[in-house]
Amino acid sequence: ALKQVASSIECLTITMQDALLPLEVELHIQVYKELDVFEQWVVLKNGSADPLRVPRLDSMNFRANAEDGIYLEWFESDEYNTAGVSIREKLNRGIRLLESRDGNRHKSGPIPAFILGFGEEPAEDSVPCMIASLEWIGSARFSFDLNNKEILEASMGVDQPLPPVVQAGESICSPRMTFTFSAKGKGPASRRLHDGCRQHLLPGGDRLRLVDNNSWEGCSFNVDEASVLQMMKDSAEIGIELYVLDDGWFGNGHAARTGDHAGLGHWEFNQERFPQELDNIMPAANQLGIAFGIWFEPEMVNPESKLFAAHPDWILRNPGRDLELERGQVVLDVANPDVQEHMFQAVHQVLAKYPRIRFVKWDCNASINNPYSPYLGKHCQGNLLNAYSDGYLSVMKRLVEAHPSVDFQACAAGGGRSNYAAMRYSHTFWPSDATHPSYRVKAQWNFSSFMPPLTITSHVTHAGGETVSPKFRFDVSMMGQLGMEVDTRNCTPEYLVAAKTGLVAYKSIRDIVQQGDQYRHAHPQDSTTPSMIFLSKDKQRALLLAYQTGETDSAVDFTAPVAGLDPEATYEVAEINLPKGDAQPRLKNAGEKKSGLEWMQYGIPLQFSRQHDSAAVVLHI
Repeated sequence: ALKQVASSIECLTITMQDALLPLEVELHIQVYKELDVFEQWVVLKNGSADPLRVPRLDSMNFRANAEDGIYLEWFESDEYNTAGVSIREKLNRGIRLLESRDGNRHKSGPIPAFILGFGEEPAEDSVPCMIASLEWIGSARFSFDLNNKEILEASMGVDQPLPPVVQAGESICSPRMTFTFSAKGKGPASRRLHDGCRQHLLPGGDRLRLVDNNSWEGCSFNVDEASVLQMMKDSAEIGIELYVLDDGWFGNGHAARTGDHAGLGHWEFNQERFPQELDNIMPAANQLGIAFGIWFEPEMVNPESKLFAAHPDWILRNPGRDLELERGQVVLDVANPDVQEHMFQAVHQVLAKYPRIRFVKWDCNASINNPYSPYLGKHCQGNLLNAYSDGYLSVMKRLVEAHPSVDFQACAAGGGRSNYAAMRYSHTFWPSDATHPSYRVKAQWNFSSFMPPLTITSHVTHAGGETVSPKFRFDVSMMGQLGMEVDTRNCTPEYLVAAKTGLVAYKSIRDIVQQGDQYRHAHPQDSTTPSMIFLSKDKQRALLLAYQTGETDSAVDFTAPVAGLDPEATYEVAEINLPKGDAQPRLKNAGEKKSGLEWMQYGIPLQFSRQHDSAAVVLHI
């Protein structure tokens, strides 16, 4: 059956009946015709009188001719080591299996997305490429089986540790697999996915994300009312639009959140640090003209807590076994509706009391290390991952609908929640806890293969020390949703002046980065001079970001590639983000005018003077 979902969206449903058993399978394929983006998922209906155990229900399976070779590119989520590494390999005879096993996130395994290149390694503007992403928050399984007939059989779905149980008369649905194909490389495929996410998946995909300053990297747990008031004032003065109070604001007595050993589950303000809660902070934020955000981790609890003692049945815990802690905490049984209500109320009550809160960072710092749900019972443990995911997403859906003016950020000890499932109810994502800009160039580059740039939070910090200039930090962070993560009280005046210049520069081109088209050139893993272009949809303006990451003792001349311009229009070039003390131009011919065709033929001449150098150049008609 073919259904017209919207003017440019069609969904084909193919219904199949098992020849022997009363089982029905529906294959759903939805196409976004204007984008050439597809979604595929499967529904299995148990028509028998008995429960059915389902060892695997993959979302997508396809075959491809592999005579000319098929190349796989994929990325990991680990925040310090591998999120910035593009892992590339030619598929050989046998099975290549990518698995994540965290349960509720994918921090310790591959991001649930991949790129296939047909005939050669995936390239930005050549080689037929497929990009696919699973709409799933946790453990995923991607299988690539190349047989002796040079045929690839690929299958993608949930990595189930135990078979889910489908009761008589009920059904089970696989997650959606989103994918697209481009004969001209992964660049066009990425741009299609970016548009698809902004238009059909991402909440508020058409609105610009605010520039924020988050307290965590600068302050850790050491926050209180006086420090927040001062940092908000400092942040507003340099142009920050949103101040985010991260971990450390809650819990009292033995449960005070002064470290990662206590506090989770006690979602009341610490009375020593915030005796007036936010009663003084919110009016101050309003007066400063700065928005306010706050951190939560509602899926977790510390063992030394009232919640843990009062509701032992709310904890994921293997019967008779000791608890395995991660970061001093354990995971709540999110399959349980009572736990879901607790999670919703923990956040909702704060947002309802302070309706001018504009942002919530939702963290997830522990995997499912004790995989047993008391709520599901011993006969249905195979349903844990599905029930957990459904519970988390239902809570997020309620919160987004109850607080439509609030942006939610998905974080899981770095990039462990950067996926299309969390994206349905999250406006931005935290891709990595490692914030050194030379590393972030690579990580943010990888994430942009399937995540639109406005969702990729990129913070300017002090990581790397004084050898890395503020200019380079800001130019790197311009690749996505730029923000900061510094204690302004410990910043030098020179750093804050450079930050003010960087924020002005970013705001002048934010709309291009967040709503335009991205053209990447030369992955930073392959080149010491990676660069990219962001182009407005009307092709009137573009932003070039170029970086020099290699060691050098002399000036480096580099001609940055240009793509996507209107070939007949005339564009003038101008350099932005030249802070005092670092104002030497990198652009050789400022003010030069050429046709779009000429810029695309000959590129933009730049000169870099050192390692960790960069340029931000605007082209405008």
